Amino acid sequence: MKKILHKLLFIALLVSCSAIYSQITVEAENGIVAGGTPGTTAVLGSENGGTDNVLINVRKSSSTDNTITNSVTIPTTTNYDFKLTYYKSGSSGSEHDNTLEFRANGVLKFTHELKKNASPDGTATTAAYGTVTISNIALDAGTYDIELRAKDPKGFNIDNYIISETPPSPTMTSTGNGDWNNPDTWTVSGAVATVPSITPTAEYEVVLNGHVVTIPSNMGAAAAKSIEATGSGQLILRQNNTLTVEEDITLSRSNDGMILYAQNGNFSTVTFGGTYTTGKKTTIVKRLSQDKWTLVSSGLSNSKQFKTLDDSRNFTVKVGTKHAFGSYDNTAASGSKYTYVVDGYGTGPTWGSGIGWATKSDENTAITTDTKHDVVFQGDLHSADVPVSLANAGFNLVGNPYPAYLYGNSATADATNNVLTENSSILSEATLWLWDSDNEAWITKNQSSGAYHISPLQGFFVKTNAGSTTFSFTEAMQTHISNSDSFLKTSNNRFSIDLSIESQGRRTSTSINYLENTTSSFDNGYDSSVFGGYSSAFEVYTKQLSGDVNKKLAIQSIPNLDYDSMVIPVGLSVSANSEITFSAKTLNVPTGYKVYLEDRLNNTFTRLDEANAEYTTPVSETSTEGRFYLHTSAKSVLSTDKELLNSVSIYKSNASTLKIVGLSQGKTSVKIYNVLGKKVMSSNFNANGVKEISLPKLSSGVYVVQLETEAGKLNKKIVLE
Repeated sequence: MKKILHKLLFIALLVSCSAIYSQITVEAENGIVAGGTPGTTAVLGSENGGTDNVLINVRKSSSTDNTITNSVTIPTTTNYDFKLTYYKSGSSGSEHDNTLEFRANGVLKFTHELKKNASPDGTATTAAYGTVTISNIALDAGTYDIELRAKDPKGFNIDNYIISETPPSPTMTSTGNGDWNNPDTWTVSGAVATVPSITPTAEYEVVLNGHVVTIPSNMGAAAAKSIEATGSGQLILRQNNTLTVEEDITLSRSNDGMILYAQNGNFSTVTFGGTYTTGKKTTIVKRLSQDKWTLVSSGLSNSKQFKTLDDSRNFTVKVGTKHAFGSYDNTAASGSKYTYVVDGYGTGPTWGSGIGWATKSDENTAITTDTKHDVVFQGDLHSADVPVSLANAGFNLVGNPYPAYLYGNSATADATNNVLTENSSILSEATLWLWDSDNEAWITKNQSSGAYHISPLQGFFVKTNAGSTTFSFTEAMQTHISNSDSFLKTSNNRFSIDLSIESQGRRTSTSINYLENTTSSFDNGYDSSVFGGYSSAFEVYTKQLSGDVNKKLAIQSIPNLDYDSMVIPVGLSVSANSEITFSAKTLNVPTGYKVYLEDRLNNTFTRLDEANAEYTTPVSETSTEGRFYLHTSAKSVLSTDKELLNSVSIYKSNASTLKIVGLSQGKTSVKIYNVLGKKVMSSNFNANGVKEISLPKLSSGVYVVQLETEAGKLNKKIVLE
């Protein structure tokens, strides 16, 4: 290829779809060279024995960037492609052989890591020239000093670069109202797609030309390069779908430019990689459980309260002047932690980005339509990370700010960009507490819970270790992982027990996970307390095996060994004089082992790891401390007498009280000895599960408690301070 040009050439060569696009060829050797080492870098040289018409050894030298500046006139304000022709002048070095910057009048337009012999960054070798193209560079019309800047010491020979208008993308434009997946809805224009289609794909810019286009229920995955709804154009997503937009979403309607429904199915999720037209409202219509409290977030930015409360599609409860939207304040007195929105809210207040709210659906039987349990939010889609400022330490109610699922923990597909890992430094417990409105019970998730994804519009509690901190939601947490609106999305291959109770039509559960590198004490991120923001009248939990043995756990992770020795206390909070039914989901029970529930009041053991196994019993008290225990044993039958002492807990409940938990009914004696073997206290009583004993005035120090029952003797050390 002979080079004879010494000035800029303006050539109209690119013809596509009957349009002609400007193409400007810029010869590098006509530019002004600066930096590097004069006479050594970016000097005029030969190409394979040809004429001196290229700049060779373009690289950083003497700690100075090597620059080549040409004057270029851009005829039209638009996007341009930049195509560089270059030659490899030496062996490859590090991963990035040279960093090139492209500047126009000093303004950086792009940075590109130029590799040699590496796809997709070009085809240059030591034997032949190659090219690399960077697309969609925005340039205004005018004359520029355009500069190429080499920032690394690996050398290249540079021939020229071509600036040409970026050809239009393949485009789908609506021809009338219709469904997204119906070819009759669309007409195709612009460039020919790499994979031509008759309905939108990720290659196509989608234009809703004043029409209403619907992604129908259960269509599945929809995609577009960009979406622009002009005029009164509107996009409706029915339930059970996903929409992935590579670049921008542009709406013209002030309200309802896009509507996402989750009424008769599961939420349709949306993700996008560009910008969103601020102030053009997307609407989300979410079906709530009837007459049940639910934790929600708006899933939007700048979502106004009046847009929800004044919307005819919204059917949340109102009592007097108060609306059933409550924000949570952990510092408020018990019974007053929720502050509800009242009439007179005006047009200013918003639901807040990433903030959770407690709300409740209407039970207005006069409404005959199926919309009577909906909540409606209107606002902008978030196009960036969402930081949430939290003023108080302790429990805080936050919520998913995106209309997409979020990676919840490190067991998900992204072990770094998930809610628990991203916020680990500010959480006193690496735990998520979610409210199951149907069963009116808490669901607890942590790093041991298997892959968990937070649903769109889901509100949930976290516990922070300090006030004036920031909880982080990031764009990278978003995913279309599931078309399920349920909370529970887990999978694992470890030994675990999910112990459930059912009573009066409600169900709740607690989890026990047997994991390597965990302890019988509290392991933050793998053990989780029951929710403590306010009391619950319906819960099941286990007690910690060591350390704070009085700690109530919703999730307990313990070592994956010595199963027979770990007898797990189980506690309940239920209505007095009710009937409860235990059941269990067991995964990967070790070969030869069985899972038993012990009822120490009735002196029974029930195996729960068999299909359809249950244990039903009346409960006379609201608390069952010391009554139920979970055993994992290789024995075919367990004996109450033999297993009793393995699970008795002895500890101080306060400075003057000794508490003994897990006693079977019968005669019991307790003696306390000091380190010299002198008996300092003795007590005899008839046991019935739990016993509290007043301690005499004793000096600080270590003491031995000797417990004797019909099953045998047990000695345990305690420390009195």
